[in-house]
Amino acid sequence: MPFDRLTVLVLALVSAGLVTRAAAQPEKTADPAPDVAGLSARYVEERAAAAAAGFPAGRLAPADDLAAKAAAADKAGNARGAARYYRDARWQLPYLPAGLPQHVGRVLGESRVRHPARVNALAYRADGNVLASASADGTVKVWDLGNGRELATYRGHAAEPARGADVVRVGGVDFAPDGKTVASVGGANLHLWEAGTGKELKVIPVIEKDDRPLKSVAFAPDGKTVAVGGDDGVLRVYDAASGKETFKAAGRNARIERVAFSPNGKLIAVADSLGKVGVYVPGQPNPMAMSADVVERGGPCLGVAFAADGRAVFTCGADNKARLTSGPKADGSADPGTLTNLKEYAGHTNVVTDLALTADGKTLVTGSADGTVRVWEAGSGKQIRLFQGHATEVAGESGVSAVAVRADGRQAASAGADGSTVSADGKLVATAGADKTIRLYDAETGTAAGELKGHAAAVTALAFLPDGKLASAGGDRVVKLWDTATKAVVKELAGHDLPVLALAGGPEGKLLVSAAADRTARGWDPAAGKALWTWTAKSAVCGVAVRVGAKQVAAGAADGSLTVLDVSAGEPKELWTGSGHTAGVASVAYAPDGSLLATAGGDGALQLWTLDEAGKPSQGHRFDGQPRADKGGYSPLSAVVFSPDGRFVAATGADAVIRVFDVQTKVEVRGLRGHTEWATALAFGPGGRLLVSGGADQKALAFELTPQEGATPVGHMLKLNAVAVSADGKTAATASADKTVKLWELATGRELETLAGPTDTPLAVAFLGADRLAVGGITSTRASGQLHFWKGKPARLVNTVTAGEVYALAATADGAKLAAWTARAVQGETVKASSYELFDADGKAVASVPDRGRDVRAVAFAADLSWAAAGDDKGVVRLWDLGAKEKAGGDWQLLDDAVADLGLTADKKLLVAADGNGAVKVADVAKRAVLASAEAHKAGVRGVVVSPTGDSFVTIGADREVKAWPLAANLTELKPARVWALPTGVTAAAYAPDGKSVVTANADGTAYVLTMP
Repeated sequence: MPFDRLTVLVLALVSAGLVTRAAAQPEKTADPAPDVAGLSARYVEERAAAAAAGFPAGRLAPADDLAAKAAAADKAGNARGAARYYRDARWQLPYLPAGLPQHVGRVLGESRVRHPARVNALAYRADGNVLASASADGTVKVWDLGNGRELATYRGHAAEPARGADVVRVGGVDFAPDGKTVASVGGANLHLWEAGTGKELKVIPVIEKDDRPLKSVAFAPDGKTVAVGGDDGVLRVYDAASGKETFKAAGRNARIERVAFSPNGKLIAVADSLGKVGVYVPGQPNPMAMSADVVERGGPCLGVAFAADGRAVFTCGADNKARLTSGPKADGSADPGTLTNLKEYAGHTNVVTDLALTADGKTLVTGSADGTVRVWEAGSGKQIRLFQGHATEVAGESGVSAVAVRADGRQAASAGADGSTVSADGKLVATAGADKTIRLYDAETGTAAGELKGHAAAVTALAFLPDGKLASAGGDRVVKLWDTATKAVVKELAGHDLPVLALAGGPEGKLLVSAAADRTARGWDPAAGKALWTWTAKSAVCGVAVRVGAKQVAAGAADGSLTVLDVSAGEPKELWTGSGHTAGVASVAYAPDGSLLATAGGDGALQLWTLDEAGKPSQGHRFDGQPRADKGGYSPLSAVVFSPDGRFVAATGADAVIRVFDVQTKVEVRGLRGHTEWATALAFGPGGRLLVSGGADQKALAFELTPQEGATPVGHMLKLNAVAVSADGKTAATASADKTVKLWELATGRELETLAGPTDTPLAVAFLGADRLAVGGITSTRASGQLHFWKGKPARLVNTVTAGEVYALAATADGAKLAAWTARAVQGETVKASSYELFDADGKAVASVPDRGRDVRAVAFAADLSWAAAGDDKGVVRLWDLGAKEKAGGDWQLLDDAVADLGLTADKKLLVAADGNGAVKVADVAKRAVLASAEAHKAGVRGVVVSPTGDSFVTIGADREVKAWPLAANLTELKPARVWALPTGVTAAAYAPDGKSVVTANADGTAYVLTMP
């Protein structure tokens, strides 16, 4: 650890921006002068639209603040700064999704640059300002990268029936060179449509009888022809204007995964499922100019692109590599060097799924199933950058499915199937180093605010305390406490025998911990200036952190061990010790709420640890190290820190790059550059917008993070599985496949809080009174389920109960009792055994009613939790008396097909049932008689929700429609009172207590508040 090399002399203010969450920004020459006036006009227009949509002033204020900064920068002649602020302001503005129908009162969360299902392909428009994405949801979307909003959606593919086992739906997309037309392929057809409106221009049938779908499409550089390939292994070329086929190659006996034109448009390359690349010259008697194996050990070749000179081909595939292979001459004629392996790009640890090349051919971007996007110098094969993290719904299915890069190389997009310190008031930055002097700077202006002198050796550790005092220590083995106002030492804490390597203060100000090369960590009372305790490790203690509450301390040592100490009783007791890193633990940090721990090590990894209620850690997500281009292995890390809201964690080290990761989505959102040597220290400002670093290059850098990277909430990253509304109707809770639960203020749509502790996938959520929440789902191993009980504002996890897989939850109005539908696998049986569990508000089991021997598909609980209605795969409904733990009457054959969902009125008199084919029935429970029925949704019913007031219910269709129906005991026919044709699919819904609105859980990670008739 090179702490003694840190000699900070100046503070530089650096601003940084990000266009999309999955964007990489290779360093290039300066951008052209920005159109500040145009950006300002677009901001004004978009803000007016947000105000007209009813978003309150509080939601608009952050964007207004950025716009004011933009105007000030423009007035000062800083056009680039003004452009950056306007761009950030546009991303900050709330907006209503395109295609939103009437009677949607509020939108919770935003779906910027995101589909509800896997994205298979990406394409930039030539100017780099617009991105198109093709998805397994059957749509192609066009996105404005200036604000992240959807410009158009093309649904032509979704209207076609899926062919065979086609799970890709839309496999490929490309822009015409003029940017006005988009080509996309899926199923049997090539679609051409208007980029600006999503209007269909023509559909060209490609495959007539074969059920193997198309996967890839590419426009020729002149825009006149389009090449397509798919699972039938045949390359075809079409005239874009007439739709006529102009070329058809012989079948390859392998699936075509990707197609690409050469820069001059004369050659077409294909990547196939047998690990081969083929180059064709349409119009020649022998059109096959090249065929080569480009994947070691077999497996598919998944990406292809021509080099800038058109004489070599980039490929990637199942051998975890990309490579450059020499091909024929640019006109397709033979070249003696054809098939020569020119370069390999190795570093990915799993299949390389896609690649993209800049127009000048100098930069290669690859995406992999290992979850990373890597940027390479094409000529040298040197890796320039590594970006990691794509959110995933299913454990083990992380990874990048597609990449694209702007022609100018300033940005890339990927798609998936995810010490220096700052004082408590954020006004000061302190730096120190080998010259024994501590320097203070104003955090906002960067101007000097004084010097602190008194150490007899290099200063290696700094920590601000809540009362504004500064702690410092280093080679002279003494911890000094400074009054930064008077620049005087107020206390000296002696005791260490060797240099102090780290300091950490508790947020309450009652505990200061020092760690040293003498193998000890020492606790101090900073107010009294006295020693509290000493703990001895087996090697030098390099990093320490104090958990909120000051009862636990985490310590990392040079031998790679991590120890959690219980210091609540004075003398420390080892609560847990284990292996943290393979090459020493360099830095340790607790999340502000104490729910997570982060460590950084000499092995280059950033490790997140989840903590149980006692504070014992278990390994969570690991962000792999950055490979060294020169020595091999990984660049060591020196520092790690959480943002004040715990949403982000940042780390830095030997490669001098500061990387910021989103804790919720496990995505790298920023790589901050500026240091020229080893970066050794990090600290966030209180608001999360300022990140300060110190390095061995004698610099401290202050990075101002954009709203996307700072403390601004972003909503869910994956589909919602469940939603609940509090008993007072003020708050909604949404549970997502991104493994988080969020709380929302329904009146304003404001995101209040994120519950992100357990690694389960939540499937059900229920409020228990005013300040409790129950969440149930499936564990990350999918072997069982758990119930988590949260309490307080902000919410803290107070109890976890092991259960079966939790599919549904319901609570009584007073929150005193909770019911859960759980299911467990039974050895020797093909279906899981369901049970209906009752708990008190603290999670204590009260009763359990088993329902074995049948495939239960839906369960509805009575409002008082006295009953459970359970429907199975044969359309049979069984009523259970949960108090008596027995069936209430015999089985009821209510539906002809499998039950999709059920709903009971609060008085238990009416039951609403729906099947997967779209039929819905309202039945009298006492008489077991159907009162009315209807075909509710042609594409099938996903859910049924009955109003707490008993006068209506809603059905959720697989067709993106939600319908509201009147409900009464004298009902004789069913007719919907209101229909919402929504722009995204809906997975679940919940009524407000007064029955006047319904909150939907959507497939794109948002929620809508629907106004009932």
